[in-house]
Amino acid sequence: MVRLHGKCGLKDLGLTVVAARPGVGANLQEHPTFSLSGYIPAEKRLPESLRRHIHIGLRWSSGVEGCPPEDMHMVAVCKTGWHPVGKRLGSLLNWVNKAYSRGRVSLYAGDPGREPRVEFDMLQDERDVERMKVGVRRMASLLQSPALRETLLDPFPSSYSERVRDLGRYCTKNKVLTTILAGMLDGPAPLRRALIDKLITEGPTLTEALADDAVLAEVVKAGSHGVWHCSCTCRMGGRDDPDAVVDSAGRVYGVAGLRVVDASVMPVTPRANTNLPTIMIAEKMSDHILATAQ
Repeated sequence: MVRLHGKCGLKDLGLTVVAARPGVGANLQEHPTFSLSGYIPAEKRLPESLRRHIHIGLRWSSGVEGCPPEDMHMVAVCKTGWHPVGKRLGSLLNWVNKAYSRGRVSLYAGDPGREPRVEFDMLQDERDVERMKVGVRRMASLLQSPALRETLLDPFPSSYSERVRDLGRYCTKNKVLTTILAGMLDGPAPLRRALIDKLITEGPTLTEALADDAVLAEVVKAGSHGVWHCSCTCRMGGRDDPDAVVDSAGRVYGVAGLRVVDASVMPVTPRANTNLPTIMIAEKMSDHILATAQ
């Protein structure tokens, strides 16, 4: 019950076919996300006593033809990291709440110790690209409002890149590096803008992206990332549906005694954070399991 990378089959990897369900690993979905970040002056920052950094969110409709209502979501992040730089940078994050792009999970080898190949293929559907561009323009417009113009300075496109992930690790080296960089960000405005443009921003500036639709499309494709809402790779459906993996009770077709109870059974990602829907899936499936055991 696996999907393979390339044209090799299960037998080629030394695995025995137990249940041929081609939907396993297919239909991978996420909420593609793009953010605009900026420098928060000292007098505008959250105090150390406030640990949670997301305090407001917005569900909205893109208005793109053929897309459902409330297909977008936006949040304000007032602390983007644990380190001194993260405490000085805030972000507006926008994600496509109902994406059309689909990815896949596949195997390289029969060795369970080797990580699988995960291809999200976010923004492969042009409707997702168009809506992300709409989202960036809306965020940029909000940043020009009087209140935010004084709160988030020198806005720039940001992404959860390898460099950002490495810098987010808790260690002495990163604490020292971010302390030095934070001191420079607190310095003169020309120095801060130069640091943001030359060191922090990866690719075109926000001004360049907003001035050219093709550049904006490339920026959102390169900088979009997930928000840990991956789901739908063992989707629920009828037995006669060749792409379905489990039934409404989470039972895997063709494998007795095996169930899937997590976000992967969702046919589509909901227009919401996946946390509560996953909890309710678990509650429902547990009822099925208990009923079967009685």
